[in-house]
Amino acid sequence: MGNKETEQAAITHVIALELAAGRDPKDVRTSSLPYDVESLPRMIEVKAFSRSARCEALPLEQRQVEAAKAYPERYYVYVIDNLAGLNGAEIGVRVLHGEVLQAMIDRSQPQITYWPTFRASEYDQVERLL
Repeated sequence: MGNKETEQAAITHVIALELAAGRDPKDVRTSSLPYDVESLPRMIEVKAFSRSARCEALPLEQRQVEAAKAYPERYYVYVIDNLAGLNGAEIGVRVLHGEVLQAMIDRSQPQITYWPTFRASEYDQVERLL
């Protein structure tokens, strides 16, 4: 299962959970919001893992941290793991919210990650090992 498939499976799972809880979830990934699913009153950022998320880092963008701090009662991080299981029986859901989420954010160190674009002309011109 690739990254996009893993992410889509996690979003689908979260939406099903939210519907079962009686909320009206919407996939808002293309809306430039600092979360993936809006399920009022919840703003849900989804972290998807094909394997166990135990002891894994949970990358949060600066805008997601700011939203979590600005709306601690509404901002949730759903960690969906074991998505590569054969029949979905092993899928786990961990919900980070409120004091637990704030404590995790407070003990983390912000890091800057550069994402340079590998232009086609650069790709075609750089040394290639056979």
